[in-house]
Amino acid sequence: MGARRLAAEAVAVAAAACAWTAAMLRIWSMPLRLPWDTRSDATLISAMVKNTVDTGWYADQPRLGAPFGQNLADFPHGGETFQLAAMKVLAAVTGDWGLTMNLYFLLGAGVLAAVTHLVLRHLRFGPVVAAVAALLFTALPYRFGHGQMHLWRSSYFTVPLAALLLVWLACWRERFLLAPDDRSVRLWHRGALRWRRVGAAAALAVVIAGTETMATAFTMTLVAVGAVVGALRHRDPQRLVVSGAVVAVMAATFAVLSLPTLLHYVENGRNEVAARRFTTESEWYGLKLTRLVLPEPGHRSGALSDLGERSQEHTLLVSEPGQALGILGTIGFAGVLYAAVTRRRGGEPSPDSAPWHRDALRDAGVVNTLVALAFGTIGGFSILLALAGFGQVRVWNRILLFVAFFAMVELATRTEQLVRTVGSRRQRRLQPALPRAAAAGVAALVLAFGLWDGIPPPRESFAAIEARHASDRSFVAAIEATLPRGAAVFQIPVLDFPEVPAPGLMEDYDPLRAYLADGGSLRWSYGAVKGRPEADWQARLRDQVGPVGALPSLLGLGFQGLWVDTYGYRAGPTDPGLDPAELDAIRQAVGVEPLVSPDGRFLFFDLRPYRESLPLTDDELRAEAERMLDVEAPVRD
Repeated sequence: MGARRLAAEAVAVAAAACAWTAAMLRIWSMPLRLPWDTRSDATLISAMVKNTVDTGWYADQPRLGAPFGQNLADFPHGGETFQLAAMKVLAAVTGDWGLTMNLYFLLGAGVLAAVTHLVLRHLRFGPVVAAVAALLFTALPYRFGHGQMHLWRSSYFTVPLAALLLVWLACWRERFLLAPDDRSVRLWHRGALRWRRVGAAAALAVVIAGTETMATAFTMTLVAVGAVVGALRHRDPQRLVVSGAVVAVMAATFAVLSLPTLLHYVENGRNEVAARRFTTESEWYGLKLTRLVLPEPGHRSGALSDLGERSQEHTLLVSEPGQALGILGTIGFAGVLYAAVTRRRGGEPSPDSAPWHRDALRDAGVVNTLVALAFGTIGGFSILLALAGFGQVRVWNRILLFVAFFAMVELATRTEQLVRTVGSRRQRRLQPALPRAAAAGVAALVLAFGLWDGIPPPRESFAAIEARHASDRSFVAAIEATLPRGAAVFQIPVLDFPEVPAPGLMEDYDPLRAYLADGGSLRWSYGAVKGRPEADWQARLRDQVGPVGALPSLLGLGFQGLWVDTYGYRAGPTDPGLDPAELDAIRQAVGVEPLVSPDGRFLFFDLRPYRESLPLTDDELRAEAERMLDVEAPVRD
């Protein structure tokens, strides 16, 4: 395989993946500068990307969490550093946060498909089989199920890289030793190792650890457990050393990239509230075996979609969307399970086999699939990891991507075997070989079926998305025209940040809509990380004082406006909302009529007339804020 040919194949597969994604998004009719995904976490990602456009990085935003500013060190993304760096480059090119998000999701499909194709080609699959398997892997329901809501998880190109690393480790003697058959060779012997291959494995470990946190955790788990299993099966303790070195490289990379958070902890202490995880949360977000093999709700076939919905009806543990493998993926998954129950005792193949040896590849698929199921399934061994202090890793259903990759490998293997069998029979019958055009046609049909067997992206209508953003921009522009540059606006209802159930009809992170719609001249109260004094005063205001009683304190903290999301005061399906009488009390206390957003959802009260009515100095107002809210009021020039 020449490098030029592989590059050409990768580009072609990437282009096909991007074209398919663009077609599914209906890119020709979508507003390119607005994210197509409007679910709650997508708003958070939007704010991170806009912050990158505004300041050059995602972590600090002085215009959020007013009056102190936002610092995301307590809500870290060190494991996504490489993705965030790529986002920074893309943001610098586009200069627009919405366009950056859409391009990142679109181009992510191409990167994912190209990487998967190259991994399969390295494993000696033919170009057509590798391309079809790569595109099917890219088209898993997982990708649109998570969408821009989990943008850092939707470009899961680290999974095929991690799977390749797992296969290399399973065949470590052939891969890394110059003399794999010599059992007397030790790792520390001079000239024992193939250093270029060792370097390649280390590079993969670094890339995985710096690209996606969950993939890092899953890979380390699979490497560690696989090492123990392999050492016992093959009586090969050196395997533990090799795999341990890979885990160490990944852990060290993750630690280095998380240094800002670690240094923040040293200076300010650990935040025990932000992103707090309970031991059993892995059950809320665990993997369901039935969801792997049943259709995803929202399937293009109404009957299959109904089947998927009925399988989850009235369930107490919904978990996350996008867990289905699809029909072809389920066939491959069944093949892996069949291989697991029929392989010979004693552990075949030989540990000296090449990684692309089909028996070795199938064996690696079996081991890693079974380990992934053991840890990912609801009530699985992930609970033990949480008890051991790794409770931050809770979304174990996402390990299904490893199951899916090895299912695709099994499907590709069986397909190649079938092609060889048919070809040999035709030769025995002295019939001409199956024309390449016919083979390509069969591959195209398989690919078309696999792409159909999925889900379209969940989204509102483009018209509704544009109308909402237009309303937000118009409303915020009116506020910016009212207040001086640098003015701070307090937002109610008060929502903790991050990750809280929202009151009424609100969704988590909805207060960020103000920041997303502004032109850069205002500061907003939402966004300080809970568990720190810079945020906890807002919880005291909400729970103990109330917005009316806290109005003088808000003035003392420098706020000149009050933003009200009326959806927080409306009854929702699971939350009755806040008391609407609170809004009337605010009107009476402030003494001015509010601005109303075009869609009628948001209100804005100018607090400056109220400030002029109070016979208190700025120092007295700051003292009132410190007394009532137990917060040190900053002094602004």
